Amino acid sequence: MSRFVSEHCWILHRRPWRESSLLLELLSLEHGRIGIVARGLRGARSPWRGLGEPFQPLTAGWLRRGELGTLTEFEAAGARLPLAGQALWCGLYANELVLTLIGRDEPVPALVAEYGRALALLPDSERRHAALRAFELVLLDCLGVAPDLEHEALQGGPIDPQAWYRLDPESGFVAVTRQGRDVYSGRAILALGRGDPADADARRQGRQMTRLLIDHQLGGRTLKTRELFRSIG
Repeated sequence: MSRFVSEHCWILHRRPWRESSLLLELLSLEHGRIGIVARGLRGARSPWRGLGEPFQPLTAGWLRRGELGTLTEFEAAGARLPLAGQALWCGLYANELVLTLIGRDEPVPALVAEYGRALALLPDSERRHAALRAFELVLLDCLGVAPDLEHEALQGGPIDPQAWYRLDPESGFVAVTRQGRDVYSGRAILALGRGDPADADARRQGRQMTRLLIDHQLGGRTLKTRELFRSIG
């Protein structure tokens, strides 16, 4: 049995378990994604009641024997982030990406840090796009599949803002002579790398680029948050 204490974490997902408990999927700073049984958390007398919601920074401790841990310590580490509307959808999308693409017990401290930054920026409609793209890129980097956003894949030359490039999910950006499917402007590629989408067209292309890369990792799997957003959009 292993004991872990006072670790910074976020709740990615929760579901009822037995009469008054919850099964939690946490994203923790040192251990990545982990599964936890929170016994009695839904009970009226639980000292942790009210803490089992997503978008709340927490410190947690648990005992681990086997695949799931048992919660032993749970405290708020800050105010719950007030996500609503499109910001809430983006937060749920980020959670689903982690749950789908990051395996359990894989430490991803850079992703945990970027997750917190993204959540803090999502309520700001002017910064939401850049925050979500930055989070997606860090997640792809944690998977070892983020493309080089400054250099062309075949020759290694710098991305030319005036040129066009086809995005190959396996190798990166390849220079082409004309626009077409999965082809993006060098200007938009550089803007994505800087986290500074200059205009609506650069934002649109940035969204298409990260979606192409993420879809390749999903391998045909669908994301419920995308389906939800499509149904209400």
